[in-house]
Amino acid sequence: MAFFYRFYIFLVFFTAFVTTAFTQPANESFRHLSAKDGLSHNSINCILQDRDGFLWFGTNDGLDKYDGHTFTVFQPNPAQPTHSFQGNQVMGLCEDRNGHIWAVTMNGGLHELIKETGQVIPHPIHVATHASWWNAQWSICMDHEGLLWISTYGGLARYNPTTHHFSLFPSPETELPLRSVFEDRQHRLWVGSLRGLYVFDRKTARYSLVPLNQPTDHQPFFVAFFADRNDTLWLGTVGDGLFRINLRDPALRLTPYNPGGQINRYIFLNGIQQDRNGYVLVGTNNGLQRINPKTDQVTTCRADPEKQGCLSSNNAQAVFLDRSGTLWVGTDNGIDWQSATPKQFNAFRVTPNSGEVHMLENRVNTVIQDDQATVWFSNFNKVHQLDLRQNRLTSLDPSRLGTRGTYTNYVCSLLPDGPSGVWLGTWDALYRYDNRSGRLTTYPSEIPAQFISRSPTGQIWFGGEGGLASFDPRTEQFTFFKYRPGDVRLLDKYVYGILASRTGDVWVSINGKGVSRLSPKTGRYQHYLASRRPGQLNDNVVLTFYEDANHIIWLGTNQGGLNRFDPKTNTFSQFTTQDGLPSNNIVGIVGDNAGRLWLSTNRGLCRFDPRTKVIRNYDVNDGLPSNDFLPGAVFRKGNVLYFGSLNGFVHFDPAAIRDNTQPFPVHITGFKVLDKTVPVTSRHIDLNHDENFLSFEFVALTYGMPERNQYTFRLENVDKNWVKSGNRRFASYTDLPPGNYTFRVKAANSDGIWNQEGTALQLTIHPPWWASWWAYGLYALLFAGGIFGLVRAYTNRLKERQEMELQRRESEQLKQIDELKTRFFSNITHELRTPLSLIISPVEQLAQNTTVPEPVRRQLTVVERNAQKLLRLINQLLDLSKLEAGRMDLDEARGDVAGFVEQLIDSFRPAVERKGITLTFINRYPNRNEALFDADKWEKILYNLLSNAFKFTSAPGLIQVELWESADQQVSIRVSDTGIGIPAQAQPRIFERFYQVDDSRTRSYEGTGIGLSLVKELIDILGGTIQMTSQDSPTAVDRGTTFTLTLPIRQTEAETIDATSVKAATDFIKPVSSDAPVLTTAGLADETAPLILIVEDSDDLREFVANELSRDYRVLTAANGRAGWEIARQELPDVIITDQMMPEMDGLALTRQLKTDPTTNHIAVVMLTARASQQSRLDGLEQGADDYMSKPFNLDELRLRLRNLLDRQRKLQERYQQQLTSVDTPLKVDQIEDSFLKEIYQHIEERLDDSQLTVENLALMSSMSRRTLHRKLTALTNLSANDIIRNYRLRRATDFLRAGHSVSDTAYRVGFDNPAYFTTVFKQVYQRTPSDFIGK
Repeated sequence: MAFFYRFYIFLVFFTAFVTTAFTQPANESFRHLSAKDGLSHNSINCILQDRDGFLWFGTNDGLDKYDGHTFTVFQPNPAQPTHSFQGNQVMGLCEDRNGHIWAVTMNGGLHELIKETGQVIPHPIHVATHASWWNAQWSICMDHEGLLWISTYGGLARYNPTTHHFSLFPSPETELPLRSVFEDRQHRLWVGSLRGLYVFDRKTARYSLVPLNQPTDHQPFFVAFFADRNDTLWLGTVGDGLFRINLRDPALRLTPYNPGGQINRYIFLNGIQQDRNGYVLVGTNNGLQRINPKTDQVTTCRADPEKQGCLSSNNAQAVFLDRSGTLWVGTDNGIDWQSATPKQFNAFRVTPNSGEVHMLENRVNTVIQDDQATVWFSNFNKVHQLDLRQNRLTSLDPSRLGTRGTYTNYVCSLLPDGPSGVWLGTWDALYRYDNRSGRLTTYPSEIPAQFISRSPTGQIWFGGEGGLASFDPRTEQFTFFKYRPGDVRLLDKYVYGILASRTGDVWVSINGKGVSRLSPKTGRYQHYLASRRPGQLNDNVVLTFYEDANHIIWLGTNQGGLNRFDPKTNTFSQFTTQDGLPSNNIVGIVGDNAGRLWLSTNRGLCRFDPRTKVIRNYDVNDGLPSNDFLPGAVFRKGNVLYFGSLNGFVHFDPAAIRDNTQPFPVHITGFKVLDKTVPVTSRHIDLNHDENFLSFEFVALTYGMPERNQYTFRLENVDKNWVKSGNRRFASYTDLPPGNYTFRVKAANSDGIWNQEGTALQLTIHPPWWASWWAYGLYALLFAGGIFGLVRAYTNRLKERQEMELQRRESEQLKQIDELKTRFFSNITHELRTPLSLIISPVEQLAQNTTVPEPVRRQLTVVERNAQKLLRLINQLLDLSKLEAGRMDLDEARGDVAGFVEQLIDSFRPAVERKGITLTFINRYPNRNEALFDADKWEKILYNLLSNAFKFTSAPGLIQVELWESADQQVSIRVSDTGIGIPAQAQPRIFERFYQVDDSRTRSYEGTGIGLSLVKELIDILGGTIQMTSQDSPTAVDRGTTFTLTLPIRQTEAETIDATSVKAATDFIKPVSSDAPVLTTAGLADETAPLILIVEDSDDLREFVANELSRDYRVLTAANGRAGWEIARQELPDVIITDQMMPEMDGLALTRQLKTDPTTNHIAVVMLTARASQQSRLDGLEQGADDYMSKPFNLDELRLRLRNLLDRQRKLQERYQQQLTSVDTPLKVDQIEDSFLKEIYQHIEERLDDSQLTVENLALMSSMSRRTLHRKLTALTNLSANDIIRNYRLRRATDFLRAGHSVSDTAYRVGFDNPAYFTTVFKQVYQRTPSDFIGK
């Protein structure tokens, strides 16, 4: 395989030395790139331009990316074998739809290059056998489906970039290398091989050999493909020249193409292209050939070391035309390229040379073209004549012009003399050359004719060292204007230039003395000297003149650039290098037909448009022979301009010098942060606050003359204006603050055509956390907070002063209020205690009087018990007021501590035992002597603890009290129970005033929330302590609550206690009233009386109301809402009287349950509660209560409200009965107001004709028991269920009879099996027979 490749190269190169050229070299102007410019290798195999405009060159030592200035090289890297090329000979290139570059190598297989990151990904072909054959790859192309096709030594390979899968198709013959692969516009796949051309069928995977037109055993070695605009497929071979196929011809005839035998036989793989003019370019081993397919004309460009602008090698291995039309030729000696718009500058040198070699014979100090198409030019020593028609160069013998021996008569100037001849200005004389005879006529002169000009009158004006002269050709007479020292006319003897204006004036340039304008008519001079003032000449050394069609005089100066003189204003204006001139040294000026000026300088030519002030410069890179042009060596013939330089003269038509207007892209090719390269993978880059030293590299991808591209850039939010950087392609910024930036760059090509859109890169430099927006927000908040704090502190000080004053006044007022409150509580307590005493004492006497009837005594007991509760509550409130006022003092009493505690416990025993609770007292206090202690506070403390234990303990529970001496002068008491306990979350607050563990409407236990608070505060006053432990889990073994007290006592000897001054402790023990409810008096009402259900959690009130109502009603009672609901469902009372706040289920929930259940929604509900607020009343009525009464209530009012509710129910019953029994109107079930009754009627209607319908069936259909159904219907209609069924049948019978049905038919329709029985029942109800009903 390697041998084959080397043999092929040898064969192609060898034939370069034996191939005969048939054509003269074309006039080409190539520029050259090689390894010294950064190319990785001078041998170029393939060329590609990507979609971004970058050029890629496949070489024998890597892949090179070119941006017009620098090469970026991708080569094998042993340190990164999986991310670099596996082979260095890059043979083919293509770009996929994602912009990735794909390269095939001769010895390393397929590679993918991601342009944004520069990452190279090898994709070798892995097969069991001949893997090296498959990885020896020559060419690559992408088909219309985006698949890659690769020609290899082993055959054809297809690669899917999406699935990363290879499909291999071996060669049609054994060991037949496939050299190239190509897809045409018809999606045919062409394959070139060592032996013939094939078409590959994708569907069948078969190769079809394309036959030659003429039968032969020899099959050409096809290597190159190109389909032109006319669908002609051009095929290049190695050794057999060029072939063509017309792709529009179904026959696909393979035809050789070699007009006149001029086509070279050996063509390279990537060597065929077509330019914009339709010429086919073919790269061969003997130069680049340009073919005109229309005329079959062939021209060949070859390497010529003696000429500038030729190919650098005859081996044109790769030919490529980029999108701008620039021609790129890859050779084995680098890259040669030619602009798409070459400047048509035609240079002529007497002695041809390459490069800028200045030879005396090539110097041109003056040049003209006469009317005979002959160019005259001189290098001072010799005059040459170039016949443009015959391309023949001749010279005048210098001796004919006065040169003798060592003396040389320099020829300084030339001037055409119409069709007849030419004037030659020399140092000694004027000479006239006659074109017909070839004779020279001499006119000796006293002034050298170094500079010459013709006036409109035909006079010849010339000047030089010594002054100025005019010559009249008609009279052959001279007029001399010689310099004389001190003469104010000519300021110096050295004349540097002359112009005979069309106005008749003569402009003369004087050495270092500006310019003078001579009026030949008057002989007067007007001098113009340089000055810094506006409107003046800016340089005293003027080298050349030119007068345009508007009589504007243009002056070229030595250091002042171009000066413009306006005769109308008599002022000067200037244009210098600051305006774009290549140099301020202007040596020649001439205009063209377009009104533009062409200036010759010591740095090339310049085109200047006086109207637009647009300047365009040209130098040797544009085809000029030299950049150094000579003063006065300028001439115009028609629209052809001539300029003389140190290296020949150049002539051109200005109309042929066209600018390159082809659009081009601008790219940012490099971005560095802190001098470290950062890949630009998107149009927006985020940076940290310390990544603020940035540099950018950019390029305009226009390859005409990239070194003359111009750039301007701007970083928004930094640069106010665009920064002109000339041809410098870099920009740097340092220490940028955080913010958003956009770097923009625009460029102009070498012809000054700008890409105004340019390109841009957005940057965001994020601030550090301490400079972020939220940080500044925090600073602002802190600052505002500081200001607010200062203001707040100041106002707080003022408020504190005001509050202190206010507190002082308030304390005085509170003190007065406390005194008033204490006085009020004392007075109100006295006022309340007095009537309570007058209640309690008589009630006690009456209750103990046996002559009083038993029922009355039971009521008196209720009165006494509740009066005692009220008295104790009043005492607790009074104690709280004393505690708040700090007037609760110690009041010691004498007594036996253990006996006092035991006696207090015994006062609770009857009530405890009645509830089924065990009460025990464990006395471990041995001292039975009397002691001093505050018995009143002890009684209140123990009473509250024992009453709580009693309240929260259910039968069969246990309450235990223990007493022991815990320390000297101190006893401990433990009160424990097995009650419900206190939840852990509530325990920290149980000693707070008015705090209740259960404060809901459904709490099970009454209370005010001041008992334990009073206990804690009383113990604190005594100097004791109290601790509590509690467990509320129902499954806990130790469920219940324990309070442990430590109370101080004062032990004294018995004889030291004054019994008269110290009260006995037992005096403070008050009897505990019994909570046993009174027995309900046996009801006096009969069984037909309305049934009343009383739901009340207070036993006394419940029994009292039940006892009072039992005379007129049947009464049922329930202690809470849940029990009341169960009774209501079972008994269906007529009226329910309920409290609002009850355990388990409150009155509101009970009412809502009753009114939403179809079984009980007819029952009237009266709420009897202590909540008397308007909102509580609205809550009750909203839930469906029929009436609402607040406690305390008037019993007569209650009786009246009950009677009204029952009367309303009775009237409703009568109404429902009338609806069922009335026969005047048809029965309309849908108009029945009661939903339950409507449902019953609908059930009966569904089985109206069913004589077997029973009450049990109706109850089952209504989802309730027979008893419940009966009680419900009786409550609504005062009729039994059977009566309802019978009356509804009869009521519907009247509808059928009224509708015209017969008696028997009606009987069957309403569920009667016997019409006779139906008639009997109908008559019993309606007092007439069905027939009579029909008759009426």
